[in-house]
Amino acid sequence: MTSKTSLVLAVLAIISLGAGPSKAALTSLEPPKSADEEKLVERNLQILERKWNEHDLDGVMRHYADDYVNNDGLDKKSVSELTKDLWKNYPDAKSTSKMGKIRVEGRFATVDSHDTATGYTAKELPAVGGKGELSSISEGQLFLKKVGDEWKIIGDRIDYERVRVAFGMARNLKATFTAPEQVKAGQEYSARLLVQVPPDLLAVGSITSEPLQYPQVTHTEVWRQIDEDSQTIERVIRANASNHNELLMATVGITGTGESERMKLKGLTYITRRMNVVPLNTPITKPATKTADGESKKMPATTPDINDETLE
Repeated sequence: MTSKTSLVLAVLAIISLGAGPSKAALTSLEPPKSADEEKLVERNLQILERKWNEHDLDGVMRHYADDYVNNDGLDKKSVSELTKDLWKNYPDAKSTSKMGKIRVEGRFATVDSHDTATGYTAKELPAVGGKGELSSISEGQLFLKKVGDEWKIIGDRIDYERVRVAFGMARNLKATFTAPEQVKAGQEYSARLLVQVPPDLLAVGSITSEPLQYPQVTHTEVWRQIDEDSQTIERVIRANASNHNELLMATVGITGTGESERMKLKGLTYITRRMNVVPLNTPITKPATKTADGESKKMPATTPDINDETLE
């Protein structure tokens, strides 16, 4: 019998002593309601959204604590520089946030958030003509701390995120980019791009993956013609072992089918999605101890399995 089984039996034994946890016991685990503080948190984030849409960088960054860090390891300075770059490349970018549950516990708060953003590129793509159309969606949590009388963002976690920028005829192109939302470091996974290519067009595409860090590493694209029958490109990727989350990008270019038309780009689209990478769990060993004969012996940090024979 393993130690895990023993744990299960212990839990079952405790439950058998009664009818299970009462509603009052479960309720006691919930943080006490603080309607006033929840309203202050909500109001604070509404002001942040307004400042973001006004492209007021100082106004936005005032809502972040100096020790802010997110689940990609980015600090306050990195977020400021990335936001400034985004507004430069998408000068009319606008964001809409929908707040979900707000949980306040003393000086700390957690907010579920669903965000979308839209806009157009500052420059036209010469090969296609016209500006690129931006659309994005993300879901996650914001973590805040009350500093004095103000709620400051000390971190955030993005669970799901997809971004698309499309130029020319690719704006109306139906493309689906799928991959797991989470893998462990070093694990292989498959990313698949499905494109519904109109009969009078050809499509080429690529799939790349890079660790999410700042500044971002420049990736190398390998273009492949998208199969006319399956209309898909699929790539097997091994997640990084450096415990970074990853940014997956699918790129699709469309051209005409004629000999001369194949060299003329009619549309281009970039689709990115987040891949959260779970760090490797490295076993920890306790310091070596001396045995009776003076030899050193390393002790495992975890409880060893105990079987029936051990107990006899």
